[in-house]
Amino acid sequence: MSDIFQNRIEIFGSQALASATALLASEAFDLAIIDMSIHSHEPEAGAGSPLPLSSGGLDVLFEIAYTENNTHCIILTQYPDIEIESLPIPVELAKKEILEKFDVTVAGCVRYLENDNQWKTDITAILEQL
Repeated sequence: MSDIFQNRIEIFGSQALASATALLASEAFDLAIIDMSIHSHEPEAGAGSPLPLSSGGLDVLFEIAYTENNTHCIILTQYPDIEIESLPIPVELAKKEILEKFDVTVAGCVRYLENDNQWKTDITAILEQL
């Protein structure tokens, strides 16, 4: 993101559902990149291992939609499917499915593959359309 925007942006990060929704409720953002399998809690000593929540990213997406602050959202996932209402939806169909089922607009859905930079190209293409 810093390369695309030439360091003219401020980046905030969150690794867990509660901290992500709290951050989104406290401030307006132009863009959110959401991992659909966000963790249950922040990794902290003595707190136990964070568990990936397969549909936790939808909760983050709903929080953004609820705030109605026009934050553009890109879903980024390492998995070929996104779980929507307990059904696996292929990443390339998820944008449409989320709009139809929840009336929530997503700028795009991208699959991240290790050792393959196509995801960067895909995100850049989505950003150019915004």
